[in-house]
Amino acid sequence: MTQGKLVRAIGYYHDASYIERIVATFRKLLIDVDWIYGRRINDEGLFEIYLLVKDHPNLQLAILNLSKTVSIERVDVFNDLRIEVLKVGNKNKNSKTIEQHDFVLYIPIYSRVVSYSWGERYGENI
Repeated sequence: MTQGKLVRAIGYYHDASYIERIVATFRKLLIDVDWIYGRRINDEGLFEIYLLVKDHPNLQLAILNLSKTVSIERVDVFNDLRIEVLKVGNKNKNSKTIEQHDFVLYIPIYSRVVSYSWGERYGENI
């Protein structure tokens, strides 16, 4: 198990402050962010940002604050998380060690999702 939570923030990207607002929500409550991954979902500017954040007593408060942030449509928290690490080198070979020019992918495997929107918990899947 990973010592943290995987959080997905779905919202509309208008400028670079979108990413800054997401990270600042955790950092102002002294919660460390291990890694961030984002991608565009559609042409209207809807993005999903994945963050692996450390467990902290203020984590639930940060998630609720993030769900109330302007331009954030939904926040999902993935529970029972396991992270698979895939490292690909220059020759497209999966390796055990990370070298200078390797590309590292973190693949989350989870069994439960809790969703928040505007400070309200509205979904839990098993």
